[in-house]
Amino acid sequence: MHYTGPVIRPPYEAGSVMLEVTVGCTHDSCTFCTYYKGHPFHPAPLEQVRADLAEIARFRPGTDHIWAAGGDPFSMSTRRLLELAALVHEYLPGATISTYARVDSMRNKSADDLRALCDAGYTDIMIGIESGDDEVLAHVNKGYTAADVVEQCGKLDEAGLPYNCIYLGGIAGAGRAEETAARSAEVFNQIRPRFMYLTTVTIFPDSELGAEVARGDFAPMSELERFREFRALVAALENPIVVDTRLVTNSIGFVAELPADREECLAALDEAIAGFSEDDERRLSRRRAMMRTI
Repeated sequence: MHYTGPVIRPPYEAGSVMLEVTVGCTHDSCTFCTYYKGHPFHPAPLEQVRADLAEIARFRPGTDHIWAAGGDPFSMSTRRLLELAALVHEYLPGATISTYARVDSMRNKSADDLRALCDAGYTDIMIGIESGDDEVLAHVNKGYTAADVVEQCGKLDEAGLPYNCIYLGGIAGAGRAEETAARSAEVFNQIRPRFMYLTTVTIFPDSELGAEVARGDFAPMSELERFREFRALVAALENPIVVDTRLVTNSIGFVAELPADREECLAALDEAIAGFSEDDERRLSRRRAMMRTI
């Protein structure tokens, strides 16, 4: 198998076969991210993909799902993605394909294109939306706006292509937990992801955001504020969705199916917030400072 640089995937894909289809990220400019530095974006050669699929078919016959690895494979053209799906099915008939996408990965695709990709086996596309707050998106240089989120994810909804998303708490900075959650909920309530990871940013010193912190230009949220941001977001989400915080970057873990589990979830968060102490803040802040990777 061929892999170049870090192989990143959502936790729920831990048991999936990882197939490299691209290297690096098309954007690679988010100020909090250091994953793909030194690995310029390019598609993996189809000959390499074919060789890896032959190896999978030999050693993992019956594989029915593939994680197409890379920072932003869904940015490739519809033609290339359909070509890739045909190649996967040549070796693994009927296998479904999941992968990462950016919000702007859909800009070069119509709803009909996305429907064709869904029919070809693409499912559970994971989009790192991060936030629906335009001030935050601009500050961390995501490369798109809240309006873009609604427009591009709306095409996925129209096409019936299932997708999941990531919300990255903490990137609004100190003092903005409830405000940024409310702005983001306004955006998420206009789209229909099935599942959302609620995670929080860990700021590494070698990131651009880390340099801002070192200069005193950005004040990170406290651990308590991160709890409050989650609480505000869960309270404001209206469409049916599963939210999951069981990630190493979080100091509180839960999974909730909204709206059914909303009141139970909010009660648990309220209890955690009410009992949060200065010792908790120091302990959890030390834990985050010790993280070297996520």
